[in-house]
Amino acid sequence: NRMKNNRGNKKNTFTRLIKTLFEFYPVLLPVIIFLILFNAVVSSIPSIFMQNIISVIEKYWRTKDWVHAKPEIFSIVVVLLVLYILSLIASFTYNRLMAVVTQGSLMKFREKMFAKMESLPIRYFDTNAHGDIMSVYTNDTDTLRQLISQSIPQVIVSLMTIVSVTISMFIL
Repeated sequence: NRMKNNRGNKKNTFTRLIKTLFEFYPVLLPVIIFLILFNAVVSSIPSIFMQNIISVIEKYWRTKDWVHAKPEIFSIVVVLLVLYILSLIASFTYNRLMAVVTQGSLMKFREKMFAKMESLPIRYFDTNAHGDIMSVYTNDTDTLRQLISQSIPQVIVSLMTIVSVTISMFIL
């Protein structure tokens, strides 16, 4: 029974964290999520184009007519290049925006924690070691930073990549 309550609390904590982040950055977070999804989809599309290049090479391999194969391959390579550039731009942009969200939200979380700490009775500080209180400010805040800046975006990228690759497999 205790385990169920603990899992429920973790789920509620994560939900509260996401809601708080959206309260802090109601416009920037959806933009970041869009860029993460766009990057994941665009990153998985080149595998389809590689299949097209292979089929063009196979087609002209038999005839050895490389003069006519060159424009087809070139057009596919240009599309691939554009996709890779778009993916690179989306990745760079969402990483830069994620740094803004991470640092800004951590500052706001620290301000909230400090305000809460100021409202605590003196008895709290007498019964808890100074190191325990500081641990909350340093270790827990650093864990939040890692979650916000790395883990959440990576989970979104991984899920979207799995979906995109699965769809690509069905298409091929």
